[in-house]
Amino acid sequence: MRSPLTFVKALASATAVLGAAGLTLACLIALVQGTIRAVGLANPLLRALAVVAVLAFGTVLLLGCIYLATRLAVLILGVGDAKFPELPADENSRDVHFGDSTRI
Repeated sequence: MRSPLTFVKALASATAVLGAAGLTLACLIALVQGTIRAVGLANPLLRALAVVAVLAFGTVLLLGCIYLATRLAVLILGVGDAKFPELPADENSRDVHFGDSTRI
């Protein structure tokens, strides 16, 4: 029998995935509508400014969605305190290290 915590984690994971997908879809719809309105402006200078604003706002909005989805995944899976494994030593490196006379 599985523990109730496993069920809660699975439910939270599914909710986080659906929420992140819904938020990203809503952001994309808002950006497409903003782009359509920006391109429809008659004044060329104002149109260029609006397109640049939509690009900047869209970048921040989509990066925020990615950050939120990643943060939720880390919180749900509980790997926030995990340490990174050590990188293996590269024996085939051509770099000469200070004090390493065997590579000269």
